[in-house]
Amino acid sequence: MFSETQKRKVHHLFNVLDIDRNGQLQPNDFVNVGKKIVKQLGLSEKSRSAKLILLKSHRLFVQLLTDLHNPELSLTLWDWIAFFRDQVESEDEGILDHYIQRTSRHIFDLFDMNKDKLISQEEYANMLTIYNISHKMAIQGFEELDTNGDHFISADEMVEGLNNFFKSGDAEAKGNLIFGEWR
Repeated sequence: MFSETQKRKVHHLFNVLDIDRNGQLQPNDFVNVGKKIVKQLGLSEKSRSAKLILLKSHRLFVQLLTDLHNPELSLTLWDWIAFFRDQVESEDEGILDHYIQRTSRHIFDLFDMNKDKLISQEEYANMLTIYNISHKMAIQGFEELDTNGDHFISADEMVEGLNNFFKSGDAEAKGNLIFGEWR
């Protein structure tokens, strides 16, 4: 069952991703995040690395549309919430699990700025500022995700955090603050 807590978390994530605050997720929301990442990393927009970040950001949106079976170039809050509700309540968790794995890889690749296969607290906080999440909230989210206490987030910890965020109805689950304060 899709709980009120899960609905509120998913609603919050929609708002985080809706960069232009127009009430819809559209390609520009994802591309603009890619541009902010390129700028934060100090990359030339014409560099191969920058183009790859922008391509991955756009691809993430296109894959989201594919997962939602949405032929439009925008998603409403209703579409977004209905997708996660349907996936959580489905007997087949395959689509949600695939979405979580793919999103985790994408987030991990973007946040791991030095490519050491670990996300430091600084890398995590720097990326979340792109989504207008405060440094304080980023640190709290980081501490929830760092389940083994080694002061880094591994790929496995990221997947575990996303699983908790999307699948758990527990308001205190580790990973709930992955995208900032949702309450």
